[in-house]
Amino acid sequence: MLALAVGLTACGSGGPPPGAQSGPQTADEVIIGVNGDEGTLTPYTQQTGYPGNNLIALVYDKLVDRNDKNELKPLLATGFEANADNTTFTVPLRTDVKWHDGKPFTAEDVVFSVEYYRQHPQGDSAPSIEGITAVTPQDDGVVFTLAAPDPDFPSRLLADMRILPKHVWETIDRPETATVEQAIGTGPYKLTEYTKDQGYELTANTDYAMGEPRVKKVKVSIIPEQQTAIAALRTGEVSILSRTIPEEQAAGLERQSGVKIARGSSFTSSLLVFNNGRAPFDDPNVRAAIAAAIDQDKLIQTVLRGRGTPGSPGFWHPTAPGADTDLRHDYDPERAASLLDEAGATPGSDGIRVLDGKPMSYSLLVQSSSPQRIRAAELIRDMLKDVGILVEVSSMDSDSVDAKVWPELDVSKGRDYDMSMWGWSAPVMLDTVSLANILDSDTTVGRLNITGTSDPDIDRVASELRDATTVEDRLAALGEMQKVVAEKVPFVTLYYPEDTFGYRSDVYAGWVYQEGQGLLNKESFVGLEW
Repeated sequence: MLALAVGLTACGSGGPPPGAQSGPQTADEVIIGVNGDEGTLTPYTQQTGYPGNNLIALVYDKLVDRNDKNELKPLLATGFEANADNTTFTVPLRTDVKWHDGKPFTAEDVVFSVEYYRQHPQGDSAPSIEGITAVTPQDDGVVFTLAAPDPDFPSRLLADMRILPKHVWETIDRPETATVEQAIGTGPYKLTEYTKDQGYELTANTDYAMGEPRVKKVKVSIIPEQQTAIAALRTGEVSILSRTIPEEQAAGLERQSGVKIARGSSFTSSLLVFNNGRAPFDDPNVRAAIAAAIDQDKLIQTVLRGRGTPGSPGFWHPTAPGADTDLRHDYDPERAASLLDEAGATPGSDGIRVLDGKPMSYSLLVQSSSPQRIRAAELIRDMLKDVGILVEVSSMDSDSVDAKVWPELDVSKGRDYDMSMWGWSAPVMLDTVSLANILDSDTTVGRLNITGTSDPDIDRVASELRDATTVEDRLAALGEMQKVVAEKVPFVTLYYPEDTFGYRSDVYAGWVYQEGQGLLNKESFVGLEW
């Protein structure tokens, strides 16, 4: 057997944020302010990638997880080994772990989890397990057998799959209906209270085998409005906010006693997505014209006050592993007009172009809880009007946007929108196969294809990306995928905002900044024994 050690690094420096050591490193209670409800905190019921997945990480564990520098470290596993061609992975498991209800964690739970996710692939946190042909118990561990070599398997699956307790989930036929009572994990915190649209209470798991929780109780308060949330941080009603804070308000908070600001790189993407199954967005020329009409620099300077990185036409963050840094967005209104001419869109008497006998007038959905996205949507509206496209910005709550863009988190159910503001959470940039999941027209593998993209060139490269058998071949396929995305423009990557988090250092200062992902991570709450 060939021992396999995988470590992925990103930009910036991990570890505690500036000033973290100047305050208490333990706390009786921490209150997190979040934008919206995250369901019953199971891998099938949370509403967002961030902060939903981050909260679920306090309840459920993975076999392998990432430290603050995004290096893979064993968690429920004690390690992992691959055979020479990366088709078999042997994963020994810890024997001292218990579920929150006191029952022991065993290899059978891992076997069950794989099959459950296979039968129920929907959901934001459901991992891609289609490449696994078998998983079998062996001694105090499990052996994964793959259909084809996969050098990224530990990163792509072991560090992505949250393990479910067989004795609880084997009776749940509809995972989206899982209740609070069924939110039983092995994680450092137990979900003890949930009031819909108000918040949660989590209590430290004193039997947590992987380290000692440094915070005894974690409360989560749902505060949809940004100004209300920032005011709550100022007054101490919350200890930290999950949302990033606008720079003009962060500067004021920094001057307040007991409040600290942590800034860092973010792999989170901000996108303008199209319904590519609906005319005229099924025409690459129209999509490319819209992209060319968007001034990224103006968006970053106006919306982010300069604290952001321009989006790559290939989607991949320029400092993420495998990025093609030669790809650049070109703001070119003249090219946008020329592309619209080629598409047959003629200027109307009112300045709005007409295509196929209809005015080019479309709606742009945006989440009402995000002032930054609303402002970006308004600027995009104005930019597109300059090239003859009329846009109506439609602000609605996040659940309503999701219902139109990603109904029931199942792309096979279609979609009902023209354009929408969107984004994928930071961990997407750490999975080299994620672009295939976002764009493949086969919804069994393109489980994140919210744009309804169906393009043979994209599908071909997506298949090459998934089927690559070496790290080198996979990175080469990822580079090719980025080029195809830049050419086909299935969506526009606007920018990657810099994260700016505020927290009460007089309450708790043990926050650990995970590169590209922020402060809400397991290491911020637990002294993990990596």
